[in-house]
Amino acid sequence: MGLGWKVALLNIMRNGRRSLITLAAIVFGCTSLIIFGGFVQSMYEGMRESMIRSQLGHIQIYAKGYNQFGKAEPEKYLIADGDLKKISELVENETDTLVVAPRLNFNGLLSDGKQSIAITGIGIDAEKEVMLSSAIQIVQGDDLFPEDISAAHLGEDLFNALDVQIGDYLTLLASTQDGAINAVDVQVMGVITTGVKELDDRLLRVNLPLAQELLYTSDITRLVVLLEETELTSTSIATLASVFEQNNLNLEIKSWEELAGYYHQVVGLFNGVFGFITVIVLVIVALSISNTMLMAVMERTRELGTIRAMGGTPRQVVNLILLESVFLGLIGSLLGLLIGALAAKGITYAEWMMPRPPGSTQDYPIRVFVVPDILLKTFLLGFCISLVSSLYPAIKASRLPVVKALRFT
Repeated sequence: MGLGWKVALLNIMRNGRRSLITLAAIVFGCTSLIIFGGFVQSMYEGMRESMIRSQLGHIQIYAKGYNQFGKAEPEKYLIADGDLKKISELVENETDTLVVAPRLNFNGLLSDGKQSIAITGIGIDAEKEVMLSSAIQIVQGDDLFPEDISAAHLGEDLFNALDVQIGDYLTLLASTQDGAINAVDVQVMGVITTGVKELDDRLLRVNLPLAQELLYTSDITRLVVLLEETELTSTSIATLASVFEQNNLNLEIKSWEELAGYYHQVVGLFNGVFGFITVIVLVIVALSISNTMLMAVMERTRELGTIRAMGGTPRQVVNLILLESVFLGLIGSLLGLLIGALAAKGITYAEWMMPRPPGSTQDYPIRVFVVPDILLKTFLLGFCISLVSSLYPAIKASRLPVVKALRFT
């Protein structure tokens, strides 16, 4: 270690109170950024996995043109029953798939004899949906089973809006593929919540055969694919697109990212909030460090004057102050990483509950991830802000008149 580094380190140890104040400011900033950044990342992952395992899956496969024209004429853009087995086998053979589940979407009216409410219905394969929709919670009643031919699950808010109890029968009306009106009786088997209030207001789930009977069709709207890992989504889509083309299957593929518009809006909002808070924290830390270093320069005016009188150049004085800030930045940033990581683990372990967010019907425990990328960025920010905020005190110290500095009391 050179002489300059030794002198800087000794100065830090000699001025313990000042050094502790500076370190506290750096540690506070680093800890704040690690905790908030880890909390935001946990929210992103929780929301992403909840949407994947309650509504979207990782990949959805439609007949070509469904997403562009299917809302107006959904009956013209269905996956034919004859192709279903072949497509499912291709997906299972070519990708790391946990489950491939068919769904048939429809809109209709649900009546309890006193009132009729518009619903968004989904016909599902009950056995496969157990794994695919694991984030959907059953609030009352029992799960759907394939042998319960007329059973139905109602969204929690839809159930509350009707005069109905578990086990009661309701009348479900919808338009068939030919445009006629058809009706079937459904038995309320259970009440579910997806975590999204807007969906719970209108959601009805029935077994796929009942939905196909209602719509007079044996086709389906889409195949929903759940992969082993979310990170496999992009490569799986590329593989499936190539395989479908080779087998002359006129299909289109959507990833969960393309379908999760709400998720991207929330991520954009929180990225903006995180950036704003980061700037505020850095400004507070920079002002604290700069103020502490200015006080140090004033306290050491005679010492700095003596260095200049002994032949020290202004550049050497600047280097001395900056070397001290380098030490403080390194020590403070490392302590900040350690305390921030421990605090993140402690908060996650405590399992405090978050208030229910707008539009959601589920409570979430507070989780704070320790993210290596955030730790690295926080360390670099802590170190750089310490160095930059010491520039002005260092320059000010180098410009002190020697005689005036030696007479300073």
